[in-house]
Amino acid sequence: MRYYFNLINHTERILDDTGIEVATPEQAHAQALKAVQEMRAEGEDSAEWDDWRLEVSDAAGAVAFSVSLAGRLH
Repeated sequence: MRYYFNLINHTERILDDTGIEVATPEQAHAQALKAVQEMRAEGEDSAEWDDWRLEVSDAAGAVAFSVSLAGRLH
């Protein structure tokens, strides 16, 4: 299954046109958490991500889940 990781806030959308191939939705979720951790680690001010979320969609464009970039990750 191919999943796309789009960054979304109230006014902007940064779309992933490549996506990643994973075997299960759980693997996509694990990859999303890893990506969010990496983005937060690269930023000097984690507050800059507070209004953003990583929205993960399937090849048909349906949103599978989203992960907020604000606060702590679970």
